[in-house]
Amino acid sequence: MHKKIPFKRVVYKVMSATAKQLFISLICCGMSLAHGVYSQELLSKEISLKVESLEIKQVLRQIEKQADVKFVYSTNSIQGKSTVSVKQLQGSLNKVLDQLLTPLNVSYEVVGTTRILLRKKNEPQTVFPVGASGLRSDIDRNITGKVIDDKGDGLPGVNILIVGSQQGTSTDQNGQYQLNVPDGNVTLRFSFIGFVSQDAAVGSSSVINISLAPDVNALKEVVVVGYGTQEKKDVTGAVSSVKGADFQNLPSGGAQQALQGRAAGVNIIRNGGAPGDAGTIQIRGFGTVNNADPLVVIDGVPAGSMNDVNPNDIESIEILKDASASAIYGTRAANGVIIITTKRGTFDNPIGLTVNGYVGVTNRIKILDVLDAPSLSSLKQEAYKNDGLPVPPIWLDPQYQTQKTNWQEALLQQGVTQNYDAAIRGGGKYSSFSISGGYYNEKGIIGQSYYKRLTFRVNSDHKIGSRLKIGQNLQFTNTHNTSPNTTSSQTGLLWSAIRFHPGLPIRNDDGSYSSTQGIGAFGDINNPIFTVDTQDQSNIRNRFLGSLTGEFEIMKGLKLRANLATDATFSESNSFDIKVTDQFRTNSYNELNLTHGKYWSFLQEYFLSYDKKFGASNLNLVGGYTSQTFNNIFSKQRGREFPSEDPSLRYMQYAGTIVSVGLSDGGNGGRSYDALASWFGRANYSLLDRYLLTATFRSDGSSKFAPGNRWGYFPAFSLGWRISEEAFFKNALPMFSNFKLTGGWGQLGNQNVNSLQYLALINPSYRYALGSGGTQNQVSGSAQSRLANTQIGWETAEMSNFGLEAGLWKNALYFSVNYFIKDTKKMLLAPPAVGTIGTSTIPDQNIGQLRNKGLEIEASYRHSFGALTFNVSGNATFIQNKITKLATPGGFLATQLYGRGQQEIVRTYEGQSYGTFYGYKTDGLYQNQGEIDSDPNISKDSRRTDGLIHPGDVRFLDLNNDGIVNDQDRTIIGNPQPKVNYGFNAGLNYKGFDFSVFFIGVGGNKIFNADRMQGLDASYSFNLYAEEQDRWHGDGTSNTVPRLSIDNPNRNFRPSDLFVEKGDFLRLKNFTLGYSVPKSVIEKVKLTNARVYITGQNVFTFTKYSGLNPELGFVGDQNQSRQLNVDYAQYPLARTWTIGATLSF
Repeated sequence: MHKKIPFKRVVYKVMSATAKQLFISLICCGMSLAHGVYSQELLSKEISLKVESLEIKQVLRQIEKQADVKFVYSTNSIQGKSTVSVKQLQGSLNKVLDQLLTPLNVSYEVVGTTRILLRKKNEPQTVFPVGASGLRSDIDRNITGKVIDDKGDGLPGVNILIVGSQQGTSTDQNGQYQLNVPDGNVTLRFSFIGFVSQDAAVGSSSVINISLAPDVNALKEVVVVGYGTQEKKDVTGAVSSVKGADFQNLPSGGAQQALQGRAAGVNIIRNGGAPGDAGTIQIRGFGTVNNADPLVVIDGVPAGSMNDVNPNDIESIEILKDASASAIYGTRAANGVIIITTKRGTFDNPIGLTVNGYVGVTNRIKILDVLDAPSLSSLKQEAYKNDGLPVPPIWLDPQYQTQKTNWQEALLQQGVTQNYDAAIRGGGKYSSFSISGGYYNEKGIIGQSYYKRLTFRVNSDHKIGSRLKIGQNLQFTNTHNTSPNTTSSQTGLLWSAIRFHPGLPIRNDDGSYSSTQGIGAFGDINNPIFTVDTQDQSNIRNRFLGSLTGEFEIMKGLKLRANLATDATFSESNSFDIKVTDQFRTNSYNELNLTHGKYWSFLQEYFLSYDKKFGASNLNLVGGYTSQTFNNIFSKQRGREFPSEDPSLRYMQYAGTIVSVGLSDGGNGGRSYDALASWFGRANYSLLDRYLLTATFRSDGSSKFAPGNRWGYFPAFSLGWRISEEAFFKNALPMFSNFKLTGGWGQLGNQNVNSLQYLALINPSYRYALGSGGTQNQVSGSAQSRLANTQIGWETAEMSNFGLEAGLWKNALYFSVNYFIKDTKKMLLAPPAVGTIGTSTIPDQNIGQLRNKGLEIEASYRHSFGALTFNVSGNATFIQNKITKLATPGGFLATQLYGRGQQEIVRTYEGQSYGTFYGYKTDGLYQNQGEIDSDPNISKDSRRTDGLIHPGDVRFLDLNNDGIVNDQDRTIIGNPQPKVNYGFNAGLNYKGFDFSVFFIGVGGNKIFNADRMQGLDASYSFNLYAEEQDRWHGDGTSNTVPRLSIDNPNRNFRPSDLFVEKGDFLRLKNFTLGYSVPKSVIEKVKLTNARVYITGQNVFTFTKYSGLNPELGFVGDQNQSRQLNVDYAQYPLARTWTIGATLSF
């Protein structure tokens, strides 16, 4: 709610701010006046000197002693060997300086209380660093020069630092620089990424030119793998890398969204466009019908969600996709591993401050075309007449035949996105640090929907002696968001806006919200704007993630490492429903629901690493122990009948009644505890830098399983051959800088399952009915509510991977291809139930199997033409998914039902992909009675003989050829899983301008448009799709949109392929145009970098899908019943345009 601010308070704040500004201005003016007074006093001091054949510097030093001043000048202004011969210098300081300096063409200026700046009269004004006193620092000399590489080309952006201070500069685009340095013994340090740093003593030189040599180690491309790093050329597993720079400053709610489309084999499925929606991550397809989330590791700590990390804090993301790469994480890696490395400070690097901010607007992309009020009344009348029914008076009433409201336009408003963050990083000889903070705020296009994220991060590293290193990482994240109902097929906000009567206003003349109460013919839904305006729901999370690391070098190549970490999350969700009496769906009392949760874990890891090079061999060994404990506590409360609905009084203590939450709602609360202990080891071996071997083993023990069945063992190995290092290949194909073949196999586990299924559950509140007396004879007792399965164990994933990786022309052109097979075995499913078992809840059993196989392709190319540089890159993943074993009731998995008709849309069968659409096949519409009478599909169907099928009805196919269309004719009618996911981007840089575009897309998938299925059904009392204007209303008028009917005796709108559409799309996900201000300009205001940019998100989409958005994601919870690509009128994606700037100091 918005509170009124009293006028007096506004006036007070304005006057207060004005007074502060006036006070600051007076101080500045006073300082300026004081400066003039000090200048006059200084220059009026009396000087008396006798000078004969002295160097000018010596004369100036004598004046400094007599007048108690300090001269500041550059070697260009005052030549040290110039001599002065004047018998007598007598008079005030200004007269002496005029006499002494005029012949040398040098001017002077007082810059403080005791400093005088000297410069050549034709020398341009120099901006000097500001010291702690606020005055210009002492600068005695100006050093210039050029920094070049080993080929003689100038290096732009080289850092030049005066050793022992934070004063420095950087080279321009030609490698040239100038730096004012103090007199005395000064050393400059030149450093640049990819080159060996170099120190140079200034001495008496005024020009210092430097040639930097390439740093062979720094130029190696290194990827982060579990418990270490590895050169990319030596990696034999399937690993994709994404640099943080690729997605920074993009308007996304988190790192998970930003990762979408940027790596082969990684699919981010957005579940809608609600602010903060992270979506679901898939690595190489559906790994299981249960929880298939990959493991996320942040700075070495398994951390769950990656959306709590500020994207601008990320240095790199590595995705471990096959068993060889991810087996080091064992039971947590069956669905892949995502390793996030955040930015850190750099040793021996000056402290730098970077600030960034962007702000933009968000707008709806599309609204559905629905009927206006006159058309709706007309078509409803036709529907009643088609069925021979009298038209209800409400559909003839003129007051409802005038268009008053487009409810989608009223609901979907403009939103605002803004982000601000700052980071300070640097380091000295023994310590480095990084401190950053960020604030992200996204207001959605549906009113009252928002997502706010506040982040703070501190990373530091320290060297203690020559053998010990310690580091720490601390992350704090606060999120605050709302979760509007946009997935319900009966009361969802957008679903309601599509269907609410267009002849009703948003508010009545008396200011109240319009309602269908008392007008049952318009449907049993509430005014969607009323719902938005009165909802009060929020979710608040506070998360602390911290770790302490240590590394001790026992001997050369042998290191002991330790990692201690904790992860704590405190959450609160609340919703307040007001008392509603004037809408169709009423609340007889107001109600507050509160949920509190606490989660914390503790991790400890200790491992050894050993690196040894002997002859032509390189060996790296890693081995250690890790354990982690997990604690979770939650509680629920519900209060009703609050005497006031004032937001300031919506607290549980004001409730008239405290309602105990029943077991069906999850209980009043609960607590869980889990633990995981593991031993792991890995060996990497290379011979002659061309023959590669990786072997990994991990054993895990989990408290989730019964004693005696808790430990799992997971081996993996892979081989690689760098053919490009063979002499015959080098001679035949010298343009290849790298050509590598790899192959591997391994087993992994999945412990993302419910805990303690090996124990039976007892319900102590079970009620028994004794005798025939009904409820009065019920007595309380206990009963077993869930059976135990002591044999429950890990889901295991067996993976094979074969890869090719190549780079040409020093990797200017790079591509890789990977073929993989992934078999998930012992998949946990609910088994068939025997009717006499005595309970409805049966624990899962390891009785399912699933296979994913596919091909991944990645490619990139970069090149330069003078000042123009460009790069292109792309990736594509082709996947086939199949359930190979499914020992469940009926041989299929069913999911939640849709809508008021509780219709089954999705079933998963053995031999089919997971989540396939299930329903009837059709063959157009009956055009006349003759087609009905002669149709063999319904030759024995009683609906035909009873006259229940009419021209304009859907022709359903009889697949079992029994002459009757019924449930036995349902079949698979579509696959929601795409055959290909892809993404590609292109970028240009030219003289400070940068331009980039990024596309994502999918192909070969289907969407079940459930909203359209209901939106064409006139038997409901709601508004209809405008597509009804193209309905069948006579022979040959339509073969796709059935006739209008109130009774709908043919059930035209049952799930069928009539509502299955192609889901292919190509989307311009991001568009960015930026400009970096030249260093020659920004150095004048003490900036090292300044960039402004404009970015577009979800700019446009190419698709044939008729709904709001072809990128739908999941509906349902994270288990076997969720549905993919079923359109419920979810929260749509929006288009966002932002402008922003990044400044570095």
